Amino acid sequence: MPTPNPFITAETRVGSLFRRFSSLLLGLFFLSALSTLTTPYTAHADTDSDRELLELYYDPQDLNVSTATRSPKPLSRSAESITVVTAEQIEAMNAHTLADVLNTVPGVQLDLRGAPGSGAVFALQGSLTNHILVMIDGVPVNDLLNNYPLVGQIPVQNIERVEIVKSPASSSWGSALGGVVSVITKEPRKASPPSGSASFSGGENGTRDSRGELTGTVGNLGYYFSGANQRSNGFRANNATENNNLYTKLRWDIPERGNVRLALNYRNSVIGEGDLDLTDSSDNFKTSHFYAALALDYSLTDRLTLNSLLKTTRYDYNKRRDFLGIDPTFSKGDPLERIETDENTTGGALQLTWRQGVHTVTGGIDFDHGKTDTDVLYPLFPDFDQKIFATNDRWGFFLNDTIAWERLTITPAFRYDLTSRTGDHFSPSLGVTLNLTNKTLLRSYIARGYSLPCLAPQWFAQEKGWTVQAGLETTEIPGLWIKGTWFRNATSNIPTFSGTLEKQLREGFEIETRTVPIYNTWLTAGYVFINGENRTLNTGIKDEARHTVDLGLHYDDRTFRGALTGHYIKWNASPIYKAQDNNFIWDLNLGWKAYKGRNAEAEVFFTGHNLFNSKQYWAEVYSNPDRWFEGGLRIKW
Repeated sequence: MPTPNPFITAETRVGSLFRRFSSLLLGLFFLSALSTLTTPYTAHADTDSDRELLELYYDPQDLNVSTATRSPKPLSRSAESITVVTAEQIEAMNAHTLADVLNTVPGVQLDLRGAPGSGAVFALQGSLTNHILVMIDGVPVNDLLNNYPLVGQIPVQNIERVEIVKSPASSSWGSALGGVVSVITKEPRKASPPSGSASFSGGENGTRDSRGELTGTVGNLGYYFSGANQRSNGFRANNATENNNLYTKLRWDIPERGNVRLALNYRNSVIGEGDLDLTDSSDNFKTSHFYAALALDYSLTDRLTLNSLLKTTRYDYNKRRDFLGIDPTFSKGDPLERIETDENTTGGALQLTWRQGVHTVTGGIDFDHGKTDTDVLYPLFPDFDQKIFATNDRWGFFLNDTIAWERLTITPAFRYDLTSRTGDHFSPSLGVTLNLTNKTLLRSYIARGYSLPCLAPQWFAQEKGWTVQAGLETTEIPGLWIKGTWFRNATSNIPTFSGTLEKQLREGFEIETRTVPIYNTWLTAGYVFINGENRTLNTGIKDEARHTVDLGLHYDDRTFRGALTGHYIKWNASPIYKAQDNNFIWDLNLGWKAYKGRNAEAEVFFTGHNLFNSKQYWAEVYSNPDRWFEGGLRIKW
């Protein structure tokens, strides 16, 4: 008799809590549909309290977010913990890659591994990297073999904004147990005269970053082109990097109805991970990534909007691991491991958004087909060679409703996924926000999420979990914005190297504060505490961030700008890794707009990294760079 698949068996076992929550969601959707049919249509508008609460701390265009429910809605109506980082903020921090941006966000714990463009491992409120969905223009960049996103190789030149959802988003996106990082790229400029920018920066150890972009509109056709080259010799042995990026977006406007957009992106990287004495090895890898996305946004009526997306990606990964020769059994340069991966995905999405009265209902369908072909070779030990060929098909059906009634917002949502690898997945969520006063907002959120297993056979397990969050956002104290979130993330089916499956629990809270600018000067601060517990072994979880602190002093008068920022992580690392985590890393970013004309401007910028030569890393083999400097020139027209 065949042995039952334990993962599908676990997936189909439904507990009483799950049944009660599912019944609640179905009841809410029934009431939503009934009230939608009986409520007179009124144009949706933000309430005065929505604006009063946040307008002193966000630009007007940043008060709407779309990632959590896949349709735009006010940030104050979003129950999830969401952070928005804009192109202007990215420019002010002189960032090179998405990893540099994420490193500044409270609630994100990131391990930068050397020079700009190096590898980076990150977590959202303790959730593992392979549990987090990273997208560009709605196209996932996580690989299929390990479900791993290379955020250190995503440049920032073409980014308009980044929306970071720090909670499970499986009810909207499927495999997003740990949250979502959604990169929204720049749109073509609607004005006819072309505009653009060019920048160059240079720093120590051959670090340099060259970028350019051009945008405009001809008739109904808008265009945006960008290109970048970033490289460095590295700040420790074998840590050189080079990243290249080409991006194109074309938009055809359909007057008074919508638009069609075509996005094309090609990136390639050559990365030295460094000499790793702990494993007696030296790691180098090359990657190339291409994607194409064709999107349609079309208003069928004043109330009903159609969005569709067709996408395809190609990902190639080559890794070379050689012996360092510390062990006299092997000579330096002897081949230890070779990995060659070729991945292809195709898919699409179709969704409708219906706005009537207090309701914004979004529903649709996703389809993805993925294929990975990988060779794992051990030249000195050929008996351990491995061939991995795997595919996965996934159909996803999602539905959510944002019910915004005066000061109260309720967002029930669910998604049902059918996969060829691990059966079906049901992902419900329920979010509530309440404007307690015109200056205080309460949030609560509960969700079930899952993460597709890596297609590598040794990690064949569907990881899943429940999250509960509660938070407060207030400006009751004059001149001060405060946001606090408590979270509890319980996950199961976490695979280990020994082949067992574990249950883990992470509880904690995060606090963010910011002052109103006074004389163009303001302060920022953030603190995150995470307590991780292995509930299978009844032990604490090691090698994860326990305390994270961010501090900042900022100035910007539109001619001169500056930011002094400090970042600290207590890694709670195992002694074997020889962590250094008792000091802040302080960085200084400066800018001066040396020329401001009617149609052009030029800015000189400068960054001092790790001003006080501090040590901050979870493993000695990935030690952070010492103090180093870079500067450059940015021209816009």
